[in-house]
Amino acid sequence: MKQTIKKISIIMIVIYILFWHTDGTSWSNSKTDSTAIAVIINPDINIESLTPKEVSDIFLGRRRAFPTGEPVLVLEQEWEGAIREHFFKLLNGMTLKRLNAYWARLQFSGDVQPPPIMPDSLAVRETVKLYSNAIGYIPVDYIDESVRVVLVLNSKSRDNKE
Repeated sequence: MKQTIKKISIIMIVIYILFWHTDGTSWSNSKTDSTAIAVIINPDINIESLTPKEVSDIFLGRRRAFPTGEPVLVLEQEWEGAIREHFFKLLNGMTLKRLNAYWARLQFSGDVQPPPIMPDSLAVRETVKLYSNAIGYIPVDYIDESVRVVLVLNSKSRDNKE
């Protein structure tokens, strides 16, 4: 019975991924293209910076701990949101379609579940502030002293990596 429910859930997720599209009203694409994204952690973690590879591995579920060995709580932006799309394009060049297919495949295999989805950037920042092992990403406009920035991604940093 549990296997059947799990398979139905996965099929529903895949259908959702393939057929649902964002209307783009929450964050315009013109703003997205020029906005830098900051990867943030709780200041209590003894980490000053992370590489794009480390961040990519953490957000793709390939790495479940910080380089210090502490377990990591990954916080994700809205599933079909423009911020999430912009972040992954800057970080590793993945499109939302490819990213969502990646997570659907992992969920189907039962290896890893996707991170919890936060409703917006403010919620990501506030949750990172509350949990000492949390990591998230937000537009640089949302940075304040309650979080530590470990990586900043922008169109120039992506161009320099290629």
